[in-house]
This record gives sequence, C-alpha cells and structure tokens, in this order.
Amino acid sequence: MIDPALHSELRERFNPDGSPLRRHQLLMLDMLKKIDRLCRDNGITYWLSSGTCIGALRHGGFIPWDDDVDIEMFEQDFKRLRRLMMDYSGDDLVWQDSSTDYEYVQPFAKIRDTHTEICELENADRNYKYRGAFIDVFVLRPSSSLKLYEFGGKFQQLFFYRTQRLENRFLRRSVLSFSRVFVSRMVFPLLNYIGMVGSNGQFRHRLGTNFTKARSMEDIKSTRLVEFEDTMLPVPVNAENYLRKIYGNYESLPDLDNITPHITKIKYF
Repeated sequence: MIDPALHSELRERFNPDGSPLRRHQLLMLDMLKKIDRLCRDNGITYWLSSGTCIGALRHGGFIPWDDDVDIEMFEQDFKRLRRLMMDYSGDDLVWQDSSTDYEYVQPFAKIRDTHTEICELENADRNYKYRGAFIDVFVLRPSSSLKLYEFGGKFQQLFFYRTQRLENRFLRRSVLSFSRVFVSRMVFPLLNYIGMVGSNGQFRHRLGTNFTKARSMEDIKSTRLVEFEDTMLPVPVNAENYLRKIYGNYESLPDLDNITPHITKIKYF
C-alpha cells in the first residue's frame, strides 16, 4: 500500500473531493457496488482487473487519476451476468454489446450508467447508442499462443475499428454486418478453438481486445476481498503475482506529468 501522506498529495493533485474526476469516480463506485451485489446474489465470480486492481492494492481504492473501471471473469460467469443484465429491471444501468447497440464494436462488454453522457478520448464512442459512464467487463478464454491472439487483433482492427471511422452510416453498418458474420461467427471461433489446444491454464481476453498479457489459472482460480474506497471488493487470490505478470513493478508510480485520461468530459442528467 502506498504511503498515506503521498496518497493524500496525489488525491489533492488529481482528484480532490468535489472535483469533476472525483464525482465521476464516486459514480463508478456506486455502479460497482450494484454490480457486486448482483454478482454475489447470483453466485457469479468476478474480480477487479488491470488498473482498477492496481488501485485496490496500491491506493485502497481508485488510482487518483483513473477515470475508468475494469473487471474480469470467466466465460460462464460472463454469460450469466449478461443474461441478468438483459433482464435488469432498473433504469440506472444498461448492458452494452453489439446485440443492444448495433454500432458497438468492442470485443468486451460495458455496463453503462443511463443518467450521464461522456465523451471518450478521440470521440471513440461517437456512433454508440449508449454513452454513459461505464464499467468495462472483460471475459477470459483459454489462449495458448500470443501470435494467434495478435492475429485475431489484426482482424478486429481491420474489420471493426476501421469500419467505425466510416462517415457514411449506411456503408458503416453494411460493413459491420459483413464483419460480424465473417469475423465474429467464422474466423474468431476457429481461432478460439485452436487457441484452446495446449493452453495449460493460460487465459487472455476475448480475441480482438489487444491486451496481450496472459492470465494464469494459479493467480485467478479464486478471489479474495480487499478494501476499495468505502467497501470490500474481490481481486484475484494471487493479485500481486497477477499484476507483476502484466505490469512488472506495479507498485511504482508512472510519470505523473504524462497521464492521459480516457474521458474528456461528462454530462449529468
């Protein structure tokens, strides 16, 4: 855990109480609590991942400059959470993937807040139906080959991310329709099947995500609760090893003068 005095200095610099970023973080925290409750009530296993996990272990909550939240889970839990969210009766959260938002092109899902609107860096979400504050939901699949995974990323870039930049709506949607048949239903299932062979407890995000670092079953076979802001949330049981394999020395701070936000503005309704 980071030195409390240093953490206070970072809070004062990046996200003091009452600041726009802190308000955004507290909204995401409220969303996390709702998702956590839904998962606990239905026996769904998930954990804080990537920078959110670093925040939990190093800061006891959000990294002071962080403006997004990442969680991970295995595929069977992902499917169960998706079903629950598709039947969710509240008016505060919505599940976002290509089935609920036709022009959504990411290979992971998002859970969106319905009472806000954000603008992501480079206006990457400009064609999306849902644009509220979000939590990224990543699914893990067996993956034996980094090169195979990177090959899948090239398909994602060519058939989805480039398509997203097409200005003509009819052309953009037509290409997306073709891409979902050719890539999502033909190419990716074949690559997934090959990637399962010899994976030996090694997992990566769904093809196309481009976060190439593997996760090891020994690190994510279960979870443990840690302090996150004013609550307790799950991280991988061997979270320290998990983070070192992804980031190296995750306990060290980055260059604080070169922090790049994901979100450029947020509106509240």
